[in-house]
Amino acid sequence: MRFLRQLTGKQQRGLLMLAMLALGALLYSGMLQQRVLNPVLAPLDQQAQKVLQRSLLLSSASFATARLIDRGIAFVSEAQFSVGVASIKPGQMLKPLQDMAVRYSDVMVLAMTSVGLQLFLLEFGKVAALPLFGSGAVVAAVAWLAGPASWRPLLTYLLRIFLVLLILVRIGIPLAAVAVGQLSGWVLEPQRQAAEAALSVETAQLQQVEQPMGSPEEGALAWLKQLAANANELFSAVKAFSDSMVEKFIQLIVVYSLQTLIFPLLSLYLLWQLGCWIVRRPLPAALQPAV
Repeated sequence: MRFLRQLTGKQQRGLLMLAMLALGALLYSGMLQQRVLNPVLAPLDQQAQKVLQRSLLLSSASFATARLIDRGIAFVSEAQFSVGVASIKPGQMLKPLQDMAVRYSDVMVLAMTSVGLQLFLLEFGKVAALPLFGSGAVVAAVAWLAGPASWRPLLTYLLRIFLVLLILVRIGIPLAAVAVGQLSGWVLEPQRQAAEAALSVETAQLQQVEQPMGSPEEGALAWLKQLAANANELFSAVKAFSDSMVEKFIQLIVVYSLQTLIFPLLSLYLLWQLGCWIVRRPLPAALQPAV
């Protein structure tokens, strides 16, 4: 510090210029990224990637489960009991639930898309954030040092923009992914596991309800009694399944919407607002343009 104070303003500016050029050379060669920044941030990157890959796996599995539930409901809906020319399909009561299963699978598609976008941003930050935004910051700093004083307000804002983008993309996004994963695991994971387990059990139980095995030719009275017993059983199973299925679907839609859509988008929005606040802060008095 004493050495810098002994230098004149031009000498200090020239020294800073050399430092910026050296930093630019390190950025261009990739040494700063490969040997310094990426190794330092490797634990954060690995944890964020693990969280996002797990979310993508769960979303994919839930999408497959939703399609299986949809097919199961369709199977039950087609079960019918016939007496002569008359027939009834008690499973038709499940048609609204079948539509909800389709909507649930649509939410899973959005969830997979959101997680895939976050994975892309994570990889983009690891590969291109420092060369792209770091180089822009170096160019803005060199122009600030070498250019006329009238350029400094604009170049200061440009320097802030590049630095904020570098920090947000390289550190903010993986940190937000880890934070969302921790929050989701603490608050939402028990509800998700309970709802999916209940859906699987109830769907399997509903599919086990069978139609009468006999036929009217073996005895009309006995067959009608068996038909009535199976119809009551199926109606009871359909009603219980319908009542609980609505609740479980709503729980899963809320959980996955929060975990893979709302929480990540909210974190990105807060990071963006923080970056905008930093960039828009008033310039120091020494950099204010002359009136």
